[in-house]
Amino acid sequence: MGWEKYVGRVGGLAVALGIGSAIAAVPAVAWAAPDDTPSVSATAGPSKASADKPAEKPAKKRGFGAKRAVTTKTTESESSDDEARTVAAPKDDDAEAQKDVETPAGSRLFKPLFTPRTATPRDDDSEPPAAAPMLLTMLATARQQVEERRADRAAAAATSSVVQASPSVVADPADTEIRGIPQGPVVVGSTGTIYQVTRDADGIRVSVVDSDGHVITTSDAIAGTSGSSIPVSRTDGSLVVVTTNDRATRSTLWSVNGQGEVTKIATVAGFTSGRPQVGVDGSLYFDTNIPFIFSPIGNIDYRTVRVSPTNTVRTYASNTSVTLANDGSAYLVSSQFGSRTLRAIGPDGKTKTFLLPSGADGMDPIRGEDGYIYLPVGVRTLFGGKTTRIYTMRDGDSTIRTVAGLPSIYTVKNDGIYLATVTYPGNVDQGEGSTSIYKINPTAITTPRIIDARLRSLQVGADGTIYATIKDPASTPVVVISPDGTSRSTLTLPGTAPFPTANNQVLGGGEQTDDNGYVTYTADGSNYLAVLKPDGSINRTIALPAGTVPGGVFFGPDGAAYQINQVRPLGGGPATAQILLTLSDDTFSPEVPGPVLGSGQADVHFAPNGSGYLILRNDPSFGVQIVGFDATGLTGVAQTLTYPVTTAYPIYPVETLAFGLDGTGYVASNAPDDPAVYAFTTTGVTKVLDLDDGTRPTAIPVVGPDGTVYVTTVSADGFTTVHTIAPVV
Repeated sequence: MGWEKYVGRVGGLAVALGIGSAIAAVPAVAWAAPDDTPSVSATAGPSKASADKPAEKPAKKRGFGAKRAVTTKTTESESSDDEARTVAAPKDDDAEAQKDVETPAGSRLFKPLFTPRTATPRDDDSEPPAAAPMLLTMLATARQQVEERRADRAAAAATSSVVQASPSVVADPADTEIRGIPQGPVVVGSTGTIYQVTRDADGIRVSVVDSDGHVITTSDAIAGTSGSSIPVSRTDGSLVVVTTNDRATRSTLWSVNGQGEVTKIATVAGFTSGRPQVGVDGSLYFDTNIPFIFSPIGNIDYRTVRVSPTNTVRTYASNTSVTLANDGSAYLVSSQFGSRTLRAIGPDGKTKTFLLPSGADGMDPIRGEDGYIYLPVGVRTLFGGKTTRIYTMRDGDSTIRTVAGLPSIYTVKNDGIYLATVTYPGNVDQGEGSTSIYKINPTAITTPRIIDARLRSLQVGADGTIYATIKDPASTPVVVISPDGTSRSTLTLPGTAPFPTANNQVLGGGEQTDDNGYVTYTADGSNYLAVLKPDGSINRTIALPAGTVPGGVFFGPDGAAYQINQVRPLGGGPATAQILLTLSDDTFSPEVPGPVLGSGQADVHFAPNGSGYLILRNDPSFGVQIVGFDATGLTGVAQTLTYPVTTAYPIYPVETLAFGLDGTGYVASNAPDDPAVYAFTTTGVTKVLDLDDGTRPTAIPVVGPDGTVYVTTVSADGFTTVHTIAPVV
């Protein structure tokens, strides 16, 4: 039932009661604090709890009004000034304007032809105006219309068939509708709380829903806009929402708990973008930008911000990388004015600062699979000396060791990292010199494996065998070194490095589990992939499809190896098609369309069970084709979606599928004639949610820890609904 049904009622009521005159007669007073008031970074008390609602709806928060918490303390982001400030009530400026004005002597007064009639003075001007009965009648009628509309929507949606393959609870729309436009998908808190952020005319609201999509409570309105910041959950289960003022000069962080209570965390200068990083201890890390009219993009980097678990704010230089460890420590490397600084923040919040050598190479910390953080830093001396300091860090503590040469390339394994350093004559790198390969773990550094050449690539098998491909314009030499370094052999492949090469964005890939080496080369106009054994011999050579551009070998979560070869026009340009090579049986797939263009989209998605999906163009139409594969090749699973719902800026790369722990992939489709959600498995595609209730998906599905799938949708009139798909038991 639409709004048009009520137009006659409202119009008739207005005519009968004289609403226009009533509105004109109601005095209005408005005031606002200036936008340049000091920013607030102190913690405010929680807002009104949901327990204050009527008893008949203890779990619903449906009020159209919203109270804003009054904050009484303010600090700057890097200041300890916690002085309280008060907000003065607005003054009645008309009183100042009514002072008697004396007429200067000798002047003549002229009476105008038309003199506006002044309002008759009243004795009770100082008292607030009484409520207008007709206005209250109008508001009550409007509210009644809204409630009737909701009832009509609930009746219309009661007959909808929501889930076809996976059973789901059909929620009553009167209990599942949330006023406002969704600001992304639901966020699953660490304690299992499900949050949905929405925006309406009053600001940002956060609703808590259950596993059936029913609304438990909704927070009061939070002032500001969400911009491109993404809400995140802290380790205590609360949700952190970042809002920005209209001028994008100030951002405020808010915490919302499972009861819908809103608490102010801090205020910082600038606006945020993306998803803040959350440490194991609940600390937050994010970057801010400030508007700048001379920037081509309208803004510039400003600061990197850390919010401690106790909500203490500290800022660092804008060019700061943040690496978080699983033990709750964090490692920040800042570059400013030609120098670099390492800050190691322990789980207890204590910070140790290290000034890195002047002119240090700009390598970021490396997260090892052993739980340690490694930072190689090159050191150059005035007389041409070249060494690398290895900072090995855990729990906020660091040990420093030194190896020869400057850091070059590395690979991460479960027993440490393998780092290649280079040494060359003089102070200018001409591509000459030698390479030293070190295996580095927290307690030891192996004797270097020295190669009298520079490397093109470095690969390490699961058993620790090193495959070092040497840069050579005439051939492709590969040095194979045993795990203990006691033996080595050099194998020269009859070709050169391929050019160009293909690059596919892979999500969810895994580590190599075999001991082989994989090297691609070009000979006589054709491309080949050589599979090498740990003893330095060739296991097999695979001729790649003619006219294709080879990519690198990548691995699935189960360790299966793959390669994609792209078909490109002779004159260059993006790939028009591609062929998948499955290295478990050396089979090639038929040609499939090329990857999606110009969207930053990941074109290979892996599920936790090792199955994979190619995200392909749907030429010449819109949308994508999703094609399944596994270690045996293409599975025959394919689906074309003209309007798939994907992640949006600032998430990169763009994601299309959301996976459950069982490997099922979920994709939302926003097709105008058939909005729905599809489930992908190795055996087929099933529509599991048919959105025939008039709502449309706005974000990719989210899979909860128990396997429940949450799909956020919006109606044409601006109401948000969270649909759920129950896990298959």
